[in-house]
Amino acid sequence: MLTLIVDDSALVRRMLREILVQIEGTEVVGEFESPAPAIESIRSRPPDIVLLDIQLANGSGLEVLRIVRMEHPSVKVMVFTNFAESVYRKRCLEAGAYAFYDKKSDLQVLRQSLHGLASAARVESGDVDENQQRSWSETRNMG
Repeated sequence: MLTLIVDDSALVRRMLREILVQIEGTEVVGEFESPAPAIESIRSRPPDIVLLDIQLANGSGLEVLRIVRMEHPSVKVMVFTNFAESVYRKRCLEAGAYAFYDKKSDLQVLRQSLHGLASAARVESGDVDENQQRSWSETRNMG
């Protein structure tokens, strides 16, 4: 699962990268703090997932979200931001975000979502054995 991180904070980018390296089948293909180079990267090599902040250096994550939705609709954009008020959540989801997470309270939920997406990608690609697939299915059905 190719993942791109777009956040203006080097600390947050590092934290997300550390989470992603612990998830089997996930590869970080780029990290950016501003929209223009992130968009260029997405256009040249579309990832499976974009982890996106709303506030970026020299621009807005909404700009990235809109372009990704128009040009690469299969890319899942997961917004991870401090701007978690309902107006931002609504705007992002209406613009096509796959999911919206509050940096202050949703890190564990984001981590679980990423694990689930990576597991699903491995099942779809046939990169898991039958026992792993059964275990993953049982875990999903527990909640």
